[in-house]
This record gives sequence, structure tokens and C-alpha cells, in this order.
Amino acid sequence: MPAPTAAPDSPAARAAAVIQQYAHQRDQAILLALLEYAPNEKGRANVAHKIINCGDSYKAEGDSRCLSQVADFFWRNVVLPVRVTGGKTPEPRSRLSQSGFSSAGNVRSPGEAEAINDLKSVIESASARDRYRCVISGKLDPENIANGPGALPLPGCGLEVTRVAHIIPFSLRDSTGATSGHLPSIWSALECFGGVDLGALMHGGINSLDNVITLSATVHRYFTELQVALEPIPDSPHTYAVRTWGKVAPRLGLPKTVKLASASPGVPPPSPAYLALHCAICRVLWASARAEELKDVLDDLEEVALLAADGSSANLINIAIYRSLALSRADA
Repeated sequence: MPAPTAAPDSPAARAAAVIQQYAHQRDQAILLALLEYAPNEKGRANVAHKIINCGDSYKAEGDSRCLSQVADFFWRNVVLPVRVTGGKTPEPRSRLSQSGFSSAGNVRSPGEAEAINDLKSVIESASARDRYRCVISGKLDPENIANGPGALPLPGCGLEVTRVAHIIPFSLRDSTGATSGHLPSIWSALECFGGVDLGALMHGGINSLDNVITLSATVHRYFTELQVALEPIPDSPHTYAVRTWGKVAPRLGLPKTVKLASASPGVPPPSPAYLALHCAICRVLWASARAEELKDVLDDLEEVALLAADGSSANLINIAIYRSLALSRADA
């Protein structure tokens, strides 16, 4: 991809020059994408400084390993975790009980149990805020025709079961479990690239209503697979361009733009900062020339997921990192 456009003496421009001159060919695409698609100037400056200050060995000895380490830092702490854990929001205990299942076997701490069971009220509040519709396709959840609080007119775009999804994945919430040792690095990298404070999402904050969004089952799949995103339109509050990637998502017939609003007084709409970060991660993935590689890693995960000691997302992230870095070494 072309180098990001920036003032010649800016950190981003200097970082782009370093990448083009010294970085290994495999790493150039993702490093340039991180500079180009960071969701704000602070995030872009953070990435640039990491590249510029990663060491001098690439200048003195032509050793590009320090730049490869920067690329791997953002790959394994930003793109991989969000993709691996996206869509893994558990069902609240009440919903599982109604279905004949129980979450008790998978809960590893009282804090996690509380976070899961908080989801019931979060799902109800977000669904009402979003008018029981997918905020992108406009499709109405048919369950709410019979069970909703009053008459709901049928939308012209049809019906489809909806799901409330986390923008920053639920599985990345802070935890005291033994498998959460990698999480501080993930949150640090997300804040660095995103140029935004994500402290409000730690612990139970992951269930904040501005971190959830109602989507149809179809859109939910491609949103969590980083193939559909909402990109904030400058100077148009809560108005977004609908971005799509891959072979299927661009063919879903989604609108070009959407405007998000809350139908519930006092309930905030989804956060533009979190949606911008999600969109930026999508852009980096598809500009990095590693999308197919990640698909191979995730195909492998389907086969080895049961090898995780407790089935946790933290273990899946670790396996994905190992597989991805193994592919990197094989290509180097």
C-alpha cells in the first residue's frame, strides 16, 4: 500500500520512510496500514513513535528485526485478539436456562459470573435503545412482534433475528483468572493504536451500553469477523459510513450510511470512538496482506480449540498467536 500522506517532517512521515527503507517486505504492509488507518492523530503518533524508537540496528546493521517486533506487537495484541474473541459474548444465565443449558461449567470466577449475568439487562436495554432492529440493515427482530412492549410496525427491509454484540469484545474484559496474563498487553496496544483511553471498559465496564450494538444475525457474523464496520463521518454526529471487506459482506446489500440514535431517554448510543477503533482494526487487517493467513490460523483453531485447558478465549488467543508467529517465521 502507498505510504500515508503526512507533513514531511511529521512523525508519521518519518516512520513511513523508515518502513519503506528498512522493514522486511512482509512487515511493510501492516506497518504502513497502522500509520494510515489509526483512528485519530494521537493513535497515528503513538504508532509512529514506536516505529521510530524501536532501535537503531536497522540503520547500523540493516537488521529489520526490531521493526518486525513492532509489527508483531500490534498484530498479536490488536488484530488477532479482536478477531479471535469477536462474537464470543456468552448468553446470560437466564437465557441459557431457558434453552436447557447452563453456563456454570464455564464460569471461572465470581466476577465473570456477574459480568455474564449483567448481560441480560444490557441486552434488553440495548435492544430497546436500537428499536429492536439491526442498526445497519434495519431488519426487525421477529421475536419482538409477539413479545415486544407494544405494537411495532413492520419495517420495509424485513425481519431477522438480532443479536447484541460488543464492539470491543466481551472476552477481553479484565479478569483475575490465571489465563489473563496476556490481557494487559492487549489493552495497552489497543489504547496505543486507538489513541483513546479504554479504562472505562475494564472489569464490568465491558458491558457499558456504549460498547454494545444491535445487529442482525447475518451482520453480526461479518461484524465480528472484521468484514463489516461503521466508520464515523467527520462533522456528522453519530453518522457512519458502512464499510465492508471480503467476498460476501460487500454483497449483503447494506446501506452506504447509517445514523445511530437512542430510542431510550438517557441511554447512550454506541460510542463513536469504539466504532472508529473497530473499523480501523478491520482496515489494518485487510490492508496488511495477512487476511488469508489469519483465516488459516482460525481454521486451525476450530480443530484445536478443545485443547485449551478450560476453553477460555485467553487460551484461544495464545494458540492463535503461536500459529500466526509460526507462519511468520516460515515466510521470513
